[in-house]
Amino acid sequence: MKVKKTLLYLSIPLLLIFAIILFIALPWLLIFIGNQLEPNPSHPEITYGKFPFRLEYEINGQRKVIQDTLICEYDGIGSNEARGKYRKWKERLAGGDRLLPVLGVNSRIEISYYPGIAEYYMGDLDSTDEYQQTVADSIFIEQEGIIIKKDGRVFENDGRTINTQFSNSNELLDKYHIKLISWDSTPPIKDNFPEAK
Repeated sequence: MKVKKTLLYLSIPLLLIFAIILFIALPWLLIFIGNQLEPNPSHPEITYGKFPFRLEYEINGQRKVIQDTLICEYDGIGSNEARGKYRKWKERLAGGDRLLPVLGVNSRIEISYYPGIAEYYMGDLDSTDEYQQTVADSIFIEQEGIIIKKDGRVFENDGRTINTQFSNSNELLDKYHIKLISWDSTPPIKDNFPEAK
């Protein structure tokens, strides 16, 4: 009788802990299972593309030009709880860097240029996505390796959005003395994604 009581006292907290873990994990487990059961998106007909671009700007009266090529490659199928299964793409610059430095403001802050996302150039934006590549969208301000301005949002160092103002060309001119002169890039391709057989 005493052994049964002891087992009962031990099993109640264990069952409670198990129920809490199950309560927290079950929704994520169901999402994961649902994503795995979802059909794979179709394979793109074009899996590789090169997109040359040119950015001309002026810093303190001195004209500079950045030219490089964005290389986009199909990278298989990804899955997450927000999008389900999707085509993954990777992009890199032919020059090897992740971003192209425009100006090192000081030892902690660097302003860089990024030409855009592979999904845009490879014609693989979701039907609900609207994306228009502009110069201002491509300017990043990094502080000690952490992006603090990106995609029209200003970030604190912990990554939380604190402001929706963007470093547009007027702010770049006023604050950093960078005047954007021209930006030319290769237009995106029109890819086909035939249904899987």
